[in-house]
Order: sequence, then C-alpha cells, then structure tokens
Amino acid sequence: MKKSLLFGAVALAGTFALSAQPAMDDCLELVWMNEGVQSLGTNVGRQGFGRDGKFYIQNHTTQKLEIWDNTGKTDEINTGKGTNVSFDDAGNIIVRAATSVASFDIHNSDGTDQLTFISSDLSDVKTVEVSKQSTGRHDFYGHTRGDIFSEDGAFLYTAGIWNPSIVETYFVNGEQDVENSYIYDYYISPLSIDGNFTTTGLISAWEDYDFIAILSPLGNTTGQSKPGVVRTTDCNSIEKFVLDEDMNWSRDSYFITPRHNGCTGFYIFTVGGQDYIVYSSGDNFLDGFSIAKLATKDTYEVEDSDMDYLVATKYSESNLDGTYKYDGANGIYGNHFSVDVISDTEAYIYQYMPGAYIAQFKFTAPAGGVEGVDAAPAAKVYGGDGKIIVSGDAESIEVYNVGGVLVSENDANVECAPGMYLVKVDGNVTKVVVK
Repeated sequence: MKKSLLFGAVALAGTFALSAQPAMDDCLELVWMNEGVQSLGTNVGRQGFGRDGKFYIQNHTTQKLEIWDNTGKTDEINTGKGTNVSFDDAGNIIVRAATSVASFDIHNSDGTDQLTFISSDLSDVKTVEVSKQSTGRHDFYGHTRGDIFSEDGAFLYTAGIWNPSIVETYFVNGEQDVENSYIYDYYISPLSIDGNFTTTGLISAWEDYDFIAILSPLGNTTGQSKPGVVRTTDCNSIEKFVLDEDMNWSRDSYFITPRHNGCTGFYIFTVGGQDYIVYSSGDNFLDGFSIAKLATKDTYEVEDSDMDYLVATKYSESNLDGTYKYDGANGIYGNHFSVDVISDTEAYIYQYMPGAYIAQFKFTAPAGGVEGVDAAPAAKVYGGDGKIIVSGDAESIEVYNVGGVLVSENDANVECAPGMYLVKVDGNVTKVVVK
C-alpha cells in the first residue's frame, strides 16, 4: 500500500481545517472533516454514526439526538438520557432513552428499559417500552439487523458488560415482540474484560450476513476475560458468533483485523461482491482506522499473515511538530464507524471520534482478492406470511422450529405456521420469523 498526504483545507463553510492534513493510503480520500463536535466533549456525546452525508450524535446530557453535517449542527430531536445510538438496515434510528435508569449504568432491575425509535425520514419519533433486558453496563449499540417498523421486523443485540448473557430483542411494526425476544446465558459475558476498555464492547448484525459480530474489548488486562483466553493489547478481538445446533449464539471464529486497537467501533460492508470490515486501529485512544478484507481464523492471536488482509489505513492525526493531535482526548475510548455503499467500487466511510471530529471519507475498492476471504452467503433466507423462502443456490436446506424439531428438508419454499424458525443453508444458520 502506498501512503499519501492530502494538502489544502476543505473549502466548506464551518468545516475546520487541520494543521496537518490526514495521512492515509491511496484508496482512501477525505471528503470533509468537522472538528466542531469537540464542543460536546468526550462524555456528553459518547456515540454517533453517519449516513447520507449527515451525522447523528446522542447527547445524553441534553437528552437530544444532534444532527450534524459538514457545516456544523443543523437540528436536534428529543430522545432520552441514554448514551447508545445506532440504526437498522432501513435507516431507522434506535436510541436508548433510559427514561427511568442511569445514562449508561444498568437497565431496570426488573429487566425493562425504554428506547426511542426515529424513522429514517425523521418524521416519526416514539418511545418504546422493552422487557427481557439484561442488567449490566452497556454504553454502545451495534448495528441493528432488519427494519424496526416493518412486519418482518428487526433484531437488536445487546449485552451487559459484567452480565453473562446476550440479549436478542425483536421488534415488529415499531413495538417489541416479547414472545420472540430471547436472553442467551453464558459462563461469562462475551463483552467482559478487565482493564481500561471494559465499556467499549458492542454487538452488530446485518440482513446480508448470517452471524452476529461481537467486539470484545481489549487492553490492559489483569486476567482472563473468557475461559482459557488471556487478552492482550494486540489481538483480533472482533468475534464471529453463529447459531449452533443447540440454537445458541456461539463463537465460531475471530475476524482478522490487523493493527486493531482497544477503542470501540467497527462496521462490515460489501463493495463489488467483496466483504470488508472497517475498525479502529493503531495506537490506543487515537483516531486511526483500517479496512481489511473480511476473513476469520480460529485464534485471536496476531500472526504475520494477518497483514495480507489489510487494504487501507487512515493514520492517526498529527500536528506539524509530529505529536499526536488527539492524544489524551478520547477518555471514553469511542471511535465509531458506519458505511454508505455508493457503487460497485466505492463507499463512503463515516467516522465519529468523540472529542475530536466527524469526517466522511471515500473508499475505492482495490482490484483483486485474497484467498480464503469469507464471502456473503450465496443463498438468502426470508420469512414471509405463512412460509419460509430460500433464494439463490443452496445444496442443503434444513428448517427447525425453536424446539429443535426438523420441520422441512431441502425445500426452498416451506409453508409453515407463524413463529420463529432456524434455517440451516449449507451449514449457515439464520433465524427468521414467519407471520
């Protein structure tokens, strides 16, 4: 990879010029950067994301979702005092309102909480009561799979830092489907770890992928975060979880993320048939990030071969004297990413680093591939009205109900009663809901 320096200020009103322009690899280009979000500090606006040229940052002090673009803050929406904010595959926004509990500490002792849903066009704002929630601190939301306002619904995955569980909350037509929401129990929390980065974990899921991706924090460990696993400051800590034959989410492998650091934030996307992952990289607490071709391996340990998957890096901002521009600014270890795919070769990368900046980058996918890189499943699984549909090429299809009973085998169009089902296609398991 060739590193290039971009010179000259971005000539947009309200966009703050840097003392030294970002250093990044050739397939990345800065569109704009705005340092105005520094007024929020690192604690007030802990999480945000970009979409369609704008950023949405949850201000848990004012209890409003702030909307920013290259010119600065443009609007705000009443939400709640939670710190968590994310969006689903349809672009709808999910904010942890936390109207009756602390901003980030715990859900209610009875397992209830409140969320604010905002439609993708910002026209519909509602507070939703939820149950079957896990206690334990959880500062950040990952990406939500599906459409929270649709009949097909959406899955939000959460977990308390010190509570040994994963919570799968299912929403249909803007309300929780309590019957089809689940808590998966574990020996120890998939997000748990000792050290500085205890609050940085998150869980993401997307419609186009049959797994959930879990960022388990790393750095300054004092012991074992999981049985038999000792975390260090240098390891692959984003884990691929799949549904096993016991209908539990279980660790399958570790995503290869060269130079990964302990800050939160990652996003998985596809450009031109190739899957990628963008994630925080370089020295801890700083604003660097990298993009790698999506691949997994059995161990979290870093190996020389990991670098084969690295595609591009945006390096941490530096002052003209060579010192790091944002050294010490990121006390809550946030570094959040989202992606808009705009063509078969290009995507916009959105970055929000609390206390530093919001920025939009253009990523141009390089030609060529890497042997062994995971691709998106060839077949897609859909839950419809009274049926399950499997489209695309599939050598084997197995449909199970939630009790583990085989309902159908090798049938791409299965008529079945309403409810939750597990569909195993060529070894990949997907959870679907039939209306």
